Parts: sequence; structure tokens; C-alpha cells
Amino acid sequence: AVTSIGAGDSKDQAPFAFKMLMMTVMKKIFTDKNNQEAAVKASGLEYCIVRPGGLTVEPPTGVINVIEGEAGSIPRADVAQFCLEAVKDADFPYVGKTPCISSVGGTSWVKDRSGAARGEMPK
Repeated sequence: AVTSIGAGDSKDQAPFAFKMLMMTVMKKIFTDKNNQEAAVKASGLEYCIVRPGGLTVEPPTGVINVIEGEAGSIPRADVAQFCLEAVKDADFPYVGKTPCISSVGGTSWVKDRSGAARGEMPK
């Protein structure tokens, strides 16, 4: 499942301006997101609830960081890649967890599939 940074117990990882939106104009949305997370956790099924930082429409970076601190941004395509890894990787380390992901920052698991990580030179 995909919710958002700021949902559940990740409220402190949302940037200050986003927290203000969460408590005002997005309050009903975050109530729904929190209910979604609770339903998935109570389902008895294996799960990974992904909480991305600010979504962008930029091309994928290939950099997906599981973060402990405040979230940065992440391209939608990188979020999709993380979700595919959750399904395909038999040893995926976040089953039963709610990782916050970002292409910026990060203090935990880092999967870098960028061209730079593969030794490709920028064009």
C-alpha cells in the first residue's frame, strides 16, 4: 500500500509546511490515509506500507532512500520501483513495516540504481 509521509507514526518526518496542510486543508485526507494503514495492518496479510516524501514528476533517479528524519522529494517512478521490489524480492527487508522513502537524505537502506552508481558518465 502507498500512503504518505506524515501518515500514521511518521507525522514528525513531514516538513513543517506540510504538517500545517495535514492539520488543516488535508485533515480528511490524512484521516483516510490513517484508516487505510490501520485496515492493512489489521488484515492479517503480509504488507509493506510505503510512505513517500513529496512526489515529483521528474524522471526516475534510481536513488531510493529509507529515511529516519525529515522527508525530501522522490519521483513517482522511484516509488513504483520500491513497490515492485517489495513484491519481487523474497528478502525484502520492509515486510510488515511502514518505511518512509525519499530520493534526498536517508539514514538507512539505500538502493542506488542511478547511472552514476553504474559508472555511467553524465550526458
